[in-house]
Amino acid sequence: MIESSTKAESPGVLKAGNPGKSLAYWQGRTTEIEQIQQWLTDNNTFLIGIEGIGGTGKSTLATKIYDEIAGFPKRFWADVSNGASFSDLARQVLTQFGFPVPEKEVQLVEALVRCLRSGQFLLIIDNLESLLQPDRQWGSLFYGDFFQTWVESGSNSKVLVTTRERPELKGFEWLLLKGLQVDEGVALLTELGIKGDLGEFVELVDGHPLLLRLVADLLKEEYSQDPDLSRLADLGLGNLQQLLTDSQVVGIHRRENVGMVLVLDASFNRLSELQKALLLNISVYRGAVDSAAAVAMLPENAEPEIEGELRNLVKRSLLVEKLNGKRRFEFQSVVLEYVRYKAGNQTQAHQRAIDYYRSIAKQPPWTTKDDVKEYLEIFDHFYQLKDYNSAFDNIWVCDDFLSLRGYYNDKVELYGQLVSKWEGIGERKNWKYNASLTSLGNAYFSLGEYQRAIEFHQQSLEISREIGERNGEAVSLGNLGNAYNSLGQYQQAIKFHQQSLEIKREIGERNGEGISLGNLGSSYRSLGQYQQAIEFHQQSLEIFRETGNRNGEGSSLNCLGNAYCSLGQYQQAIEFHQQSLEIFRETGDRSGEGDSLHNFGSAYYCLGQYQQAIEFYHQSLEICGEIGDRRGEGNSLHNLGGAYHVLGQYQQAIEFYHQSLEICREIGNRSGEGNSLIGLGNVYSSLRQYQQAIEFHQQSLKITREIGDRNGEGNSLISLGNAYGSLKQYQQAIEFHQESLEIKREIADRNGEGKSLIGLGNTYNLLGHHQQGINFYQQSLEIFREVGDRYGEGLSLMNLGNIYQRCGRIQEGFTALYQAQQIFQELGIPFEAMLYPQWLKSVINFAQRGRLQFILCVIFGLIAFPFAFIWLILLLLWRLMRSQFKT
Repeated sequence: MIESSTKAESPGVLKAGNPGKSLAYWQGRTTEIEQIQQWLTDNNTFLIGIEGIGGTGKSTLATKIYDEIAGFPKRFWADVSNGASFSDLARQVLTQFGFPVPEKEVQLVEALVRCLRSGQFLLIIDNLESLLQPDRQWGSLFYGDFFQTWVESGSNSKVLVTTRERPELKGFEWLLLKGLQVDEGVALLTELGIKGDLGEFVELVDGHPLLLRLVADLLKEEYSQDPDLSRLADLGLGNLQQLLTDSQVVGIHRRENVGMVLVLDASFNRLSELQKALLLNISVYRGAVDSAAAVAMLPENAEPEIEGELRNLVKRSLLVEKLNGKRRFEFQSVVLEYVRYKAGNQTQAHQRAIDYYRSIAKQPPWTTKDDVKEYLEIFDHFYQLKDYNSAFDNIWVCDDFLSLRGYYNDKVELYGQLVSKWEGIGERKNWKYNASLTSLGNAYFSLGEYQRAIEFHQQSLEISREIGERNGEAVSLGNLGNAYNSLGQYQQAIKFHQQSLEIKREIGERNGEGISLGNLGSSYRSLGQYQQAIEFHQQSLEIFRETGNRNGEGSSLNCLGNAYCSLGQYQQAIEFHQQSLEIFRETGDRSGEGDSLHNFGSAYYCLGQYQQAIEFYHQSLEICGEIGDRRGEGNSLHNLGGAYHVLGQYQQAIEFYHQSLEICREIGNRSGEGNSLIGLGNVYSSLRQYQQAIEFHQQSLKITREIGDRNGEGNSLISLGNAYGSLKQYQQAIEFHQESLEIKREIADRNGEGKSLIGLGNTYNLLGHHQQGINFYQQSLEIFREVGDRYGEGLSLMNLGNIYQRCGRIQEGFTALYQAQQIFQELGIPFEAMLYPQWLKSVINFAQRGRLQFILCVIFGLIAFPFAFIWLILLLLWRLMRSQFKT
C-alpha cells in the first residue's frame, strides 16, 4: 500500500507519503548516515540501496533520511510491501509533485523519469523485496525499466530503496545494514529502561534492533517494576544464549532468524487469547487496518475493546500504529511472516474479510478506482483461497467500469493472475477461464497492444474450438478481426469477421450475426469501399430491428451515418445520426448518445459548419465525462482541436490536442496518442513552426510503427510529407508521400491512397513539375470517383484547376475549378470552408459587402488578370453574388 498523505513539515519542503516509522529511541547509525549523505550529494550517484535482513532498521534509517536530510524540497515515501504496481507508485508520485499522470506503465516510466529530472526530488521506495520473484527478477518489468532508465539519465534527484534482497540490476550504491554497535545497542536498551548485562546481550544478538525492541517491550510488559535481562529465563528464553552460540547455527542470518523466532514465540505465548486471535486473524489483510476491519475478524467483541488490544500489541512491537487521518495498525514485515506462519490455514479469516468488504462495498455508480477498492480486496482474498471462480465473479462485477475509466492495466493484472492459475491447473473447459482470456485480449486491445491482444484472442479461439463452443468461437473470431482492423490489416480482418458471421448464421444467433455484419461494414469502410460497407450496415440494421435490439439498431444507424459521411453525403449522414441519437436517448444509453453527438459533430465539420460541430463535440465530451468514458473524452477533445484548427484558433486547438494527448497516454490508447500528435503537428505547420510540427509527426510515426498500425503509419507519413514540402525540402517530402502511398496500396485503403497521391501532386506542383503533378491529381480523382467520395473528388478537381492555371491551360483549369465548385455547393459546404486560393477568397468576401464593392472587384479583375481568367472570376462572383441583383 502506498500512503498518500501530503504534509509540509518545514518551510519549502513538501513531504508526500507516510513512512509510519517512529524515530523515538533513535540511536547511532552515524557512519551509515554519513555514507548515505555522501551519495546524496554525489552528482554521479542516482540509485542508493539499503540492504539488510528483516528488522535491522532499514526503514527506520530511511525515515531518518526522509525526515531530516537537507537539500530536497520535494520528497515522496512509497511503501510497496504489498507488491504495489509500478502504475500505482508512479501515479501517486506524479500527482503529489504536480505532473501530468499517464496511466499506461510503459509511458509512466518515461513520465516519472522526466518528473524526477525536472528538479531535486527524493523518492524512497520501502520494502523493495516484495516486488522480486524468488530468482531476484522483477515481478513487473516496468520497475526494472524505470531503474535502468533512471541510472542512464539521472539528475539531481535521488532514488533510495530498502530491501532484504538485491535485485539483479546494476547502478546501485549499496549500504549493507547490520545490527547496532554494542554501545549503540546498550544506549537503546538503557533508554527503554532495561537492566542487566546489556553489553553482553547486545553482542549476543549482534545488535539486531527489532530483536532488542521486542525483548525490551516483552520485559516491560511482563515485569514493569523490574525489567531485567535476567528474567528472560522466566519467559522461556533461558536457552537463548546457548542456541545463538551453538556451533551448528551457522551464519549471521541464521542466528538472527533463530533469535527472532525464539523471542516472537515468547512474546506470542504471553499474549491473552484475544490478542493471539486478533493477531492471527488480521494478518490476512493487505496493508494497514483500522479497528472496524479488526472487529470484523472477531465480531463477538466490541470495537473499543479491540482497539485497546491493538494498541497493547503496539506496545509489544508486534504491530505499528499509523496516525494518518485515521488510527490504523500494520505489521512489521518480519512479524507478519511469523504470524502468518503461526496461523496456518486462514480460510475462515479470509472468509470473514470477504464478508467485511462486502458489507462496506460501494454500490454503483462509481467514479474512481477507490470506489471499487473493496471488490479488488475481495478478489485478492478469494485468490488467496484459490477460489478463482469467485475471484473472477468479483472482478467481473466492475469490469465495464474499469474499461470505461481506462483502468486497462488493472484488468491486465487481475485477469492475468487468473489465467496464469487456470493454465497451471488445466481449467481449459471453464468458461470463466475463456472469458478471462477474452477480457485480457480486450484490455490489451484498448491499450493499443494489438499483437498481445491477438495472442489472447487466439488462445480463446483455440479453446472454444477444442470444447466445441461455437458461439465463443465466433466471438473470438470477431475480436481477432477488430484487432487486425486496428493494425490496418483489413483483408485479414474481413476474413475473421466473415468466419464469425458464418458461425453466427449456422447456430442461428441473430444478434451476433448483426454484430458480425456491422464489423464487416466497418472493415470495408476502412478500405474505402463505402457502398459495400453500407450494404453490410443495412443488413445489420434489419436484423437488429427484427430482434428488437434497439441499442444495436442505434449502433448500425451510427455506422451508416459514418459511411455516408465518407461518401460526402453529409445530409444523409446527419439523418442517420439523428435517428441513432433518438434511439439512444429513448433507451437511456448514454455512451451511444455520446457517440451519436460526436458523429453529428463530424458531419457538420465536413460541411464546414464548424461552430455547429464544436457544439456537438462539447455535448459528446460532457456525456463521456459524466459516464467516465475516457477514450470517448479523448476522441471528442481531439476533434475539438481539429475544429478550432480549421477556424484558425491555433492556441485553442493546441490546448484541446494536448488534453486529448494526455488522456490517450493516461489510458494507454496508443492509436489515439498517435492521432493527437498528428493533430498537434498540423497546427504547428499552420503556425509555420515546421520543425516543431515534424517532431510531433515523427513521434506519431514511431508509435504507429511500434503498434503495427499500418493505416496510422501512412497518415503520419502524409503529414511528414506536407511539413517537409512547406520547408521546401521537396525530395524528402516526395519520399514520405511515396512511402505512404505504398502503405495505403498495401492495405488497400483507396481513400488513403487518393490522399497520398494529392500529397505527391502538391509537392511536384511546388517543384514546378506540372505534368507530374497533374498525373498524380488525375489518379487521385479517379480513385475518389471510384469510391464515391465527393469531397475528395472536389479536392482533386480544385488542385487540378490550380495547376492547369499555373501551366497556362486556362480552359482546362476553368472547367476543373467550375466542377469543383459545383461539388462543394452540392455538398452544402460554405464558401469559407472551400479550398479556393486565399487571395480569391479575400476578393469574394470584399465583393459580398454590397453592389459597389462587387463593381470594384469586376473592374479590378479586368485590369489585373488575363482575359481568359476574368471569365472564371466573373463566373464565381456571379454565382456567389447573384442574390445581390435580386434585391
